[in-house]
Formats: sequence, C-alpha cells, structure tokens
Amino acid sequence: MGNNQQQQAEEDEYEDESDEEPESNNEVIKIVNVHKTYLLGIEGVPALRGVNVTINEGEFITILGTSGGGKTTLLNIIGTIDKPSKGDIYICGLRIK
Repeated sequence: MGNNQQQQAEEDEYEDESDEEPESNNEVIKIVNVHKTYLLGIEGVPALRGVNVTINEGEFITILGTSGGGKTTLLNIIGTIDKPSKGDIYICGLRIK
C-alpha cells in the first residue's frame, strides 16, 4: 500500500458518521471573569480571581485543587448560595444577579 493510500485509509477511519446526532453545545452554566473576596477583619482575602468556566449540556466536570483553592466558593456561586464580588454568572442563558 502506498503512503497516500495508507494516509487516506487512516483519515477514513476517523470520518464522522452522518447517522449520529450532533453533540449539543447549549451552555448550561457560564462563568465570566468571576472574583470573590471575603473580608477577614479589615483585610480582603481573595478566594477566586478572574475565573471563566463554560459547562455545556450533557457534560460532566470535575473540580480539583488544593485546600483553600476556591472549589467550594465556586460551587456556592454556581448554586447561587453566594454572590460574586465581580463578574457574571449565566445559568441556561439567564444572567443571575
């Protein structure tokens, strides 16, 4: 088999099937430039600094990080338990104030 034939066979192997339903790219959660600062006495302690996340319909995600890295703060903001100090939160296309 020639080099061009082998390359064509490899490309055919990964060709999209037209019978399959296309993946949905509907944004369920969109976090844009979110900051969260907690006041500890008179000092501000940043928990999130400029976080951007988009989660599309049908996606599963994992949030990993070190202790004190802002994982719970991010989840509280996504769940509307807490408000961001700065930035925008969209859930199913609606901006959360």
